[in-house]
Order: sequence, then C-alpha cells, then structure tokens
Amino acid sequence: MKVLTILGSPKKNGKTAKVISMLEKNLILQGHEMEQIHVADYKINGCLGCNVCHSKAEQPYCIQKDDLKTIFLQMMSADVIVYASPLYAFSFPAQMKSLIDRHYCFITNPGQPNESSVIQCKHVALLMTCCDPIENNADLAPIMFERMFRWLKCYICGKYIVELSYSPDFESRAEQISKTMAYEITKY
Repeated sequence: MKVLTILGSPKKNGKTAKVISMLEKNLILQGHEMEQIHVADYKINGCLGCNVCHSKAEQPYCIQKDDLKTIFLQMMSADVIVYASPLYAFSFPAQMKSLIDRHYCFITNPGQPNESSVIQCKHVALLMTCCDPIENNADLAPIMFERMFRWLKCYICGKYIVELSYSPDFESRAEQISKTMAYEITKY
C-alpha cells in the first residue's frame, strides 16, 4: 500500500516531523511504500474562490500557476494520505490551510445531485501535535478536517492528536500513537 504523508508544518525538524518519522518507520516495517511532502518546500497560493476549477473538464484544475498540481498528482496516486500538522492558533498553519482550501478544485458539479470528488473514497487521516491539552485547544481542527473530507467523499480512517508536546514523555506517547496509527490507517 502506498502511504503519502503531508507535513503541514513550516518546521522541517519540529515535533510533528518527529511523529511523522515514527509513523513512517512503523509503516515501512509493515511493508508499505512511503512518500512524503513537506508543504513548506512548495509554492501553494491561497484559493481565489474564482470557481474556474468547476468550469473545466480537466480535474483537478486550478487557474493558478503554482506547485499545487504536483502535490495533487502525488495525492491521487496514494492509497492513504496522512495530513500531519501542528496546531497554530487553534487551527492549521497557513501552509497547510492553503493546501486544504485548494482541495475545493477536487469537487465536480458542486451543489448538484451528481456532485462528486476526484479523491472520492480515498483514505485520509489527520495527525496533529499541540503543546497544550486537547480540550479547548486542539478540538476544533479535527472537526474542520472531518467536514472537509466528508464533503470530498473520502474515508476518514483516523484522527490522532499528540498533546503536551513539551512534556518529558512526549516521545514515548508519540511512539505509541504512531504504532497505533500505522496499524489502524492501513487495516482496510
């Protein structure tokens, strides 16, 4: 199975990157093929809300000339996509938010009875890290993630949060969550 991890942090060696590394190691041990995207390495503009994407037969299509198509092609070839992000101001960092907003061009025939998505039935998971407890802190981002990917008609195979990232036991908790996650997101 091909698993694509998308690191949405502006930091290449931060806490989220450590957890992704643990997850990838566990997935490779299970025999899965891995690919990683670090969104900070790409130019991804924000969505313009122009709706040109819905007037073109080529899907996904976006009028903007940035690195998005490269990322989308990698996403479409994966069996499972893991969106990994730290929590910034109760949500995703700007880099990840721009990528998620641009998923809008995956929808075909929006608002119509035959509305569909070019990543329909794709398995997706969320992995977040945060320095405070989940409650009243990291509880909103997973709701937004779920709404977006249900709208895209994806199968959400898990939402995982490693809280208290500055706690001394962070790495041991992250290792346990990455093992659990590696098993759960690939069991279909």
